[in-house]
Amino acid sequence: MRGIHRGVLGAMSGTVLALLGAAPAVADPPPILQLGFHNGYCTTTDVDAPADTPFLIDIDTGFQFTDQSEFRIPALRIRVILPSAYFNPRARVEVGPQPPGEIPFELMTPWVSGSAGKGCWGTIHVR
Repeated sequence: MRGIHRGVLGAMSGTVLALLGAAPAVADPPPILQLGFHNGYCTTTDVDAPADTPFLIDIDTGFQFTDQSEFRIPALRIRVILPSAYFNPRARVEVGPQPPGEIPFELMTPWVSGSAGKGCWGTIHVR
């Protein structure tokens, strides 16, 4: 009986070691699209994103001195209030996998904010 018991434990410990030794698959980080929104104006209005892959959108709001600005993707029901330059002048938006096509977005700020511009419209080209 002892021989069987040791044999079972030996086989089990070998299996456990084999499972622990396997390195987990590392997923590639999602692509990051860069947008800038400064004083009510956009630095770019056309960006590319890969199809069927989640991606991130980083928005630099340096020189945007209001907390009333918004980033919107109406088709995806995404609406994010942007931080002013007085705090962390960056916002990050996560977007799930999208099929190929065009996704319009908006970066807007109200006239009463004191910004020179009132915003812009752009397109994310998913390819």
